[in-house]
Amino acid sequence: MKTALALIACQLIMLVLSFFFGGDYPLVAAALLIFLGIVSYKIIVHSLRQQQALILSLEHGLQSLRDNDYSVSLNDSVASLHQPLISAFNQTSEKLRNERQHIYQREMLLDKVLNASPMVMILVDQRGKIVLTNNTAQQTFEINGSMLGLDWPQLVSSLAVEFQSALNSQGESIFTLTDKQGQQQAWHVTSSKVRIHQAQHQLYLLKTITQELSKQEVATWKKVISVISHELNNSIAPISSMCHSGELLAKNLDEPRLNRVFNTISGRVNHLNDFIKGYASLTKIKLPHKACIDWPVLIEQLQVLYPFKLTSPLPTAAVHADIAQFEQVLINILKNAHEADPAGPITMNIDSRPDHIELTVMDNGSGMSQEVIQNALLPFYSTKHSGTGLGLALCREIIEAHNGKLIFNNRPQGGLSVGLLLPNISP
Repeated sequence: MKTALALIACQLIMLVLSFFFGGDYPLVAAALLIFLGIVSYKIIVHSLRQQQALILSLEHGLQSLRDNDYSVSLNDSVASLHQPLISAFNQTSEKLRNERQHIYQREMLLDKVLNASPMVMILVDQRGKIVLTNNTAQQTFEINGSMLGLDWPQLVSSLAVEFQSALNSQGESIFTLTDKQGQQQAWHVTSSKVRIHQAQHQLYLLKTITQELSKQEVATWKKVISVISHELNNSIAPISSMCHSGELLAKNLDEPRLNRVFNTISGRVNHLNDFIKGYASLTKIKLPHKACIDWPVLIEQLQVLYPFKLTSPLPTAAVHADIAQFEQVLINILKNAHEADPAGPITMNIDSRPDHIELTVMDNGSGMSQEVIQNALLPFYSTKHSGTGLGLALCREIIEAHNGKLIFNNRPQGGLSVGLLLPNISP
């Protein structure tokens, strides 16, 4: 553009000289043409250098974008014919930089969500290699080091048969396994195919549903108890009223046998009423009001009621629980231990872990059969002649409200071990 303007200016000057000097201007015209030629050459060289520098800057900028470096931008402070091109490049770089930052933040959030999730997540590529997992998967499979890059078929082959069958099937399935404490654990598995970067992957989602099933089971029992209590109360109230009226009439008739009949009916009605109230308490457990446990005070109070030997130091970490409810659970467990082994010593061990405590009460009684262990926490289930099957059901309800767990195991040397796992975290 600048060269064209210079040539036009040269033509105009030559016309002016021709007008004033006629045909006698060869030397002047030649000198002027030489001068304009030098100026044009410098202008052309300068323009070519600017274009070359711009092309080089664009080349370096595009290379940076290919290398995922979106911080690059071109200098747009100098006026140039290529100003729109420079502005377009800088706007593109800024947009890519903002989108990259947005994607990075979403990836960080997704990573935190996945690692905080209680669900096991494993992504396997088309070669059978693990390419993505979360912390729960690492803890579930108990593998030292990272799981990334491990051979998935080889890992699956080392698992239990039920686990292998569930993982090798497409869709959803539920299976049960026995954990290290001998407890049955229910698992829900989802296996599905996903396409990532035009490559086929397999996504596995695993979740333990033992607690959910337990909560549903307890909720069903509560509903049954509520219905039974309602119907029995509707019958007990009029029976009690009629019995009282009958006792008054029997006194006027002076008939001792009628008094004995009505007294017996009244006694059984009162017993049935107390029985219903006991089961109704299962449906009215309050949410735990947690506070820090004062272990020396708690242990001293328990030993007064049911003596036992403490075989470990008291926890030093802060453990929060509803003191009254927690004490009720321990009293029930210690009472059962003394009934199972009246003569033998009852021991208690408290093992502090980084994230929980494990309190174990052990006796030297006859232990429990496998059937009793599986049903011990169910309402209405009891092996005692006068038992209501309420105590351990209440214990389970309280401990699960504290995000804990009750575990029953027979000891190899005889007797029963009742384990209580409780998180040592703040409320």
